[in-house]
Amino acid sequence: MNISHTNIHATKITLLDNCLSGSNFKINPNYYKKITDLGNDSYKLLLIAEIINTQESPFPLDIHVEFETVYTFKEYESKKEIETFLNINAIQMIFPFMRSAINSVVSAAILPPLVLPIIDVRKFVAL
Repeated sequence: MNISHTNIHATKITLLDNCLSGSNFKINPNYYKKITDLGNDSYKLLLIAEIINTQESPFPLDIHVEFETVYTFKEYESKKEIETFLNINAIQMIFPFMRSAINSVVSAAILPPLVLPIIDVRKFVAL
């Protein structure tokens, strides 16, 4: 399979301070993905990571990060091969950029460092 892709870029990064005090917060991120068939064997992959303050899981920040890229495939054996790549390998390639962006934006806000835990990329839920 021959794969090419355009730039990996952030389409949205938001940070909201919930003004909660304390230090025993547990990070509970949510992960989402959306794969869009653009035709001509091209697909847009949108990944979202968010940490939201809730009653059940209080957290001092609300963070929402979206990254996307477009992949074009040639010389592939089946659509299943493309689907597997987009749902596993492509997410593994983009996720480190998301982790870095979250750490950077939190640090730029002069807050303690925040690094998303390494996860099994199959935990991304389809939108």
